[in-house]
Amino acid sequence: MYSVDRSGFKKYLLNFHEQISQGKSLFDASSIQLNASRIKNIVLLGMGGSAISGNLLSDIFFDELTVPFTVVRSYLAPVYCGPETLVVVSSYSGNTEETLSAVNQIAASGAVFVVLSSGGELTRLAEQNNWGLIRLPAGYPPRQAMGVLFFPLYHLLGSHGFFKTYTEDLSRLAHFAHELAEKYDYPGHPTHNLARELATSIKNKIPVLYSTAPYLTHVSLRWRNQIHENAKSLAFSNVLPEMNHNEIVGWDMPFQNLDKLIVIMLENTNPIPRLKKRIMVTKKLIAERGVEVVDIYSDGDCMLERVFSLVILGDWVSYHLAIAYQTDPMEIKNIDYLKAEMKKFNG
Repeated sequence: MYSVDRSGFKKYLLNFHEQISQGKSLFDASSIQLNASRIKNIVLLGMGGSAISGNLLSDIFFDELTVPFTVVRSYLAPVYCGPETLVVVSSYSGNTEETLSAVNQIAASGAVFVVLSSGGELTRLAEQNNWGLIRLPAGYPPRQAMGVLFFPLYHLLGSHGFFKTYTEDLSRLAHFAHELAEKYDYPGHPTHNLARELATSIKNKIPVLYSTAPYLTHVSLRWRNQIHENAKSLAFSNVLPEMNHNEIVGWDMPFQNLDKLIVIMLENTNPIPRLKKRIMVTKKLIAERGVEVVDIYSDGDCMLERVFSLVILGDWVSYHLAIAYQTDPMEIKNIDYLKAEMKKFNG
């Protein structure tokens, strides 16, 4: 059954806790010292799996960030980037064309640059311009390098006081992540495997993933993207309460095949009381259309653990779904094709 995982993709899931442990040493090796009092805003430039680290960090520390934090996925960078801006350039490969374009646009802006990359053109630019550089270990699929992108960034910002609650020692989180990976492995842990059970429920359906703002805003995006790339399957996502102001009306569509959809609600155990009520009413409206709604709650004692409990679960769900569809989770043929076609284009 597991022969479709020809590249041994599962090892990245099993060893995610090691990326947590690596984060501090990767940051320390960079020897970056910032004049934090100079920084008035932070902009992270990145795409895909290299950008999600910034989204998750800004969610987790939503009410603790001391300066505005913006994630930009674009060929262009904000024109307000200047001497008081910390520009974090996040590209695992170092060759992401959109990110390189955005960097080149503001390279002379006087902004403070820190690059997170395993090599490529961005590493060359960082060395040429004496920018801060956090060198990442090579060899990961970019979407599974999220830990080595997130945790050095966490230590960079936390150690410079850009959010209020900074814990240097993340060994507890690493142990927590390791336990979750062992629980979601199969056949390593064959009984009551939530990740595998969810994948079985999703198989042959299109999942609609809802998470809640502010702390889980981008968790549903991570699930969606992992299902896209690993399982080669469509998925859609949105966030409450925003979807209550628009998308909730879309569930009234006169469509006979709504049973081909499944809704996954990604929740915290203690949401804002009025948000909890919104979740209940939203689930009721959707269920009345004959659509299965599954509740998934975060785990852990702090927001860092709660968010990563859902991120880790989503990664494993996408892996088990790939196996169920008999597709190699490593392959991303459409992305490879698109990149090859873009190289031919000189515009």
